[in-house]
Amino acid sequence: MIALLSVTFLGAVAVVVWRKPILGFAARTAVFSREVKVEVRKISWPKWDDLRRYTVVITIFIIIIGIVIGMMDALFSKILIEWLGRALA
Repeated sequence: MIALLSVTFLGAVAVVVWRKPILGFAARTAVFSREVKVEVRKISWPKWDDLRRYTVVITIFIIIIGIVIGMMDALFSKILIEWLGRALA
């Protein structure tokens, strides 16, 4: 019971002491939220067909880049193993 009263008292003191910063933060947060809402309305979202097309292009590009990096890794590994294997043997 005493612990609950102490926590409540400390909470009340904290609110009194930090009231201005807390209210300032709340006001800034409200302004920021309104500005975000206004900016989101300005966004021109892509149509579903465009979105699907872009997704396919990006997926194909990622697959191609993955294959190229895999081939380069295999080539460099082969070269290093051959050259270093002979040099260190």
